[in-house]
Amino acid sequence: MRFVPARSPHVTAGSAPRELAARGCGPRATATRPQLPKGASVPRQLSRGRRHAALLLSTALVASLTPLVARPAWAEPEGAGPAAPAFLTGPNEGAPNEIALRYLRAHPAEYGVLAADLTDLAVASSYTSRHNGVTHVNLTQRHQGREIFGATATVNVARDGSVVFVGDTLVTGLTEPAPAAAPLDAVEAVRAAADALDLAEPATPRVMSRSADPAQRTVVSGSGISEQPIPARLGWQPTEKGLRLAWQLVIDDSTDVHLWNATVDAATGDLLGADDWTHQDAPAELAATLGRREAPTPAIATTNGHTRRITPPNPARDGSSYRVFEFPKGDPNDGPQSLVRNPADGTASPYGWHDTDGAPGAEHTTTRGNNAHAYTDQDANNQVDPGSPAEGGAGLTFNFPADLNEHPQTYNDAAVVNQFYWCNVVHDLTYRYGFDEASGNFQVNNYGRGGNGGDDVQCEAHDGSGQNNANFSTPAMDGGRPRMQMFLWPGNQFGLPNTVTIDAGPAAGTYEAEYARFTPAPTSAGFAGQVVQVDDGVDAVGDGCTPYTLPAGAIAVLDRGSACNYHAQVVNAEAAGAVAVVVVNNVAGAPAAMNGSMDPEVGIPAVMVSQADGAAIKAGLPATGRVQRNLDRPAMRDASFRSETIFHEYGHGVSNRLTGGPTINCLTGEEQMGEGWSDFLAIASLLNPAIDDPEQARGYGQYALFQESRVGPGIRPRPYSRNMEIQPFTYDSIKTGGWLDGTSLAAPHGIGHGWAAVLYDMTWDLVDRHGFNPNVYESWRTGGNNLALQLVVDGLKLQGCGPGFVTGRNAIIAADAVLTGGENACTLWASFARRGLGYSAVQGTTGRNDNSEAFDTHPSCRADFIGRAAQPALNTVTAGSAVPMKFQLPRKRGLDILASGSPYSRLVDCDTLQTVGPDGAITPRPLPVAARNPGGSRMTVDGKGRYNYPWKTDPAWAGSCREFVLTLDNGFQHRAYFKFRD
Repeated sequence: MRFVPARSPHVTAGSAPRELAARGCGPRATATRPQLPKGASVPRQLSRGRRHAALLLSTALVASLTPLVARPAWAEPEGAGPAAPAFLTGPNEGAPNEIALRYLRAHPAEYGVLAADLTDLAVASSYTSRHNGVTHVNLTQRHQGREIFGATATVNVARDGSVVFVGDTLVTGLTEPAPAAAPLDAVEAVRAAADALDLAEPATPRVMSRSADPAQRTVVSGSGISEQPIPARLGWQPTEKGLRLAWQLVIDDSTDVHLWNATVDAATGDLLGADDWTHQDAPAELAATLGRREAPTPAIATTNGHTRRITPPNPARDGSSYRVFEFPKGDPNDGPQSLVRNPADGTASPYGWHDTDGAPGAEHTTTRGNNAHAYTDQDANNQVDPGSPAEGGAGLTFNFPADLNEHPQTYNDAAVVNQFYWCNVVHDLTYRYGFDEASGNFQVNNYGRGGNGGDDVQCEAHDGSGQNNANFSTPAMDGGRPRMQMFLWPGNQFGLPNTVTIDAGPAAGTYEAEYARFTPAPTSAGFAGQVVQVDDGVDAVGDGCTPYTLPAGAIAVLDRGSACNYHAQVVNAEAAGAVAVVVVNNVAGAPAAMNGSMDPEVGIPAVMVSQADGAAIKAGLPATGRVQRNLDRPAMRDASFRSETIFHEYGHGVSNRLTGGPTINCLTGEEQMGEGWSDFLAIASLLNPAIDDPEQARGYGQYALFQESRVGPGIRPRPYSRNMEIQPFTYDSIKTGGWLDGTSLAAPHGIGHGWAAVLYDMTWDLVDRHGFNPNVYESWRTGGNNLALQLVVDGLKLQGCGPGFVTGRNAIIAADAVLTGGENACTLWASFARRGLGYSAVQGTTGRNDNSEAFDTHPSCRADFIGRAAQPALNTVTAGSAVPMKFQLPRKRGLDILASGSPYSRLVDCDTLQTVGPDGAITPRPLPVAARNPGGSRMTVDGKGRYNYPWKTDPAWAGSCREFVLTLDNGFQHRAYFKFRD
């Protein structure tokens, strides 16, 4: 559930068609503001416009900022390389914070605001990325000394003082006075939020602290509704009718996984907005995939082509060792456990993974350290279970094998160790790409390298708060501890995980049974004994809530009831001498998975059968029987063994902390791409050309669904692939009804899936150009996959709050301008354009229905063909004929010059030249059709660098129009439109 504040969207064009952006490959767009009522303020969910595109130059620079002369990014379009990168300004004197403030105040119109709106800007955070020298200045807009919630600007300043890129969500119309008093205090705001969010009534909330500043920062006790004390602050919430004085508070839901950021009107108590800072799959989104009954794969781990090992270049040699599914295995489908020694990266974790004091020697011999604290939380109380975390001893030896033919609760330590290992791997790897202390990463001790410490990730394995899922909660402020929760995947599409067998008599047979999250799991061998119906002699005598006695080694049959909880029932049964417990459901229908406390810990398994099966069993007693794992189906799957999922969940923390700076969570709106960045981080980090083919399917989450390999569909709408028949996503697919068969991609996961599909293509395009480096710990200079990771992380830092797809595109292209001088600009434009995020694409707001896709590249990255009418003119040819497509390069380069999949043609409307299909469906759009040569001919080149590609057209194209696109290996394209006659 997510509440959306009342907001009037700001309409913004992501780019203007066929208009050359000054100094580079970024779109020059126009931004407009609606007319506001007097005193009103509209939040600019995406005020990007001209100044926000990659490699853009402002047209009106003031004297205090050095002006530049506009020029194209490519001096020779098809030439050897890009010109110098173009930024919003040239070099400037002064500190980055001063430059950022000065630049914004000098250009209010560029950002759709008035000069008066920018008089009170505060620096929320500012840090410098060491690898490229960019300082990311994150500003907050204020009014009457109080923060305007969600009104921010990220100004990125290069080493020489150039302003590189600006992303903002500034608001306008702040000149009218607004009420300064807050009729409701913080405690009353907590009560109002609890009521609006359907939480329990707060139990005697009390003020723990309060500041005297305009924000009146207050900490209210958790009061039974929040795991942590509730911070509250007073500020302004933009609405359609103007600014509203409001309390913003953070509630760590004590009864569910939600981490609510709620905004309450300080006058009325109305809920103006609520964002859930816990990222997880919605059950409805998973229902279709979980319901598919497919043949399960063997439980034994396989190799599937994985023979390599990825290790950091300079490991921290603390003597530690871990039996895990090691990097780069995505899950047990990719190979068995192995013992890994000294895996910590000496750059990110200089004292190893078990240090917290910054001196040689481990402070913890368990799965706890500077970056992560891993443990089981089977009773879902967000606390460490008894017997957890895993203990490695003085030698830090964490050697716990897992038998995948048994349920995960039989190998808790192995799961905890694997999750600890991977949480640390992701920490160390993302550190290499710039998610460090200064940018807000997750560490207890920041070793004097900036930022706030005390925020290691709480990595909870076998979490009892759910199943078939995983989640990550990120507090907004650097220093707030995030929480990762990994669940079990029971695989109930194959039947329930356990069975109760009655050996003889009228009840003889096998009955399927659910599991308990707080007890040991039944094993394949099972637990045999006399099956006895409990009678405790008190009230509902069959519930076992009062102590009783049993024959030694019995299997206790209990009735589900209300006099006591499951935990009490099992504790009493164990005390009575039972070896296992069978709980009979008290309502019709399927049995339920059982929750219960881990204190005191119980040592016998418990299962639940349906009411009908329980009645049959009880009617057949006395008898002997057995409780065991269901041998007719595979054992349950464990998310803690899915490194792919750990990468994904941790990725939410990365994108939240980097977007807008480490003091805010601002990935909001239907078009936000948080799920996409997380899928990208997982897949790009685990990419392996030996088993991943860019033109074939690459699924996500197959192991959880008991699928064998990476080519399975997994839990996403479609597998990832550069082949658009397999992955048909284009930008307009995000619209309501825009997906296959007129369905809608779910927000946020389906929409994020689309963004990840774009980044997947981009990654392979960069690999085609720069090669593949299997060691992703190494520099971005060493491989296209390394470069893709770097550009995406840099883009997160540059883009600012409230991004959509066009903003994300622009930030990545700007990141390349900083990092490589724009060397890959045309490759990136070609990647984005193919998926509808071309130069003319329009984003609109961060809503899902006001964007417009376009398939054109940047004007600096395209040219016409010799002898063919330039776009947008149509060239008329006979369908089925061979059409010579000629172009020239400044120097002869041989014949190996084309990008993968080039050239191709695509159907367009003859009147509008838009890529639309005759049936009006958004997805799939007409797919690119690979061009072919007539007969035995092929592309040729003469001594002057003049190329001829003979294109064999199709007779069936008569009466239609197509665009022909030839892409060079540097991303530069030649394009022309054709109309086909009979």
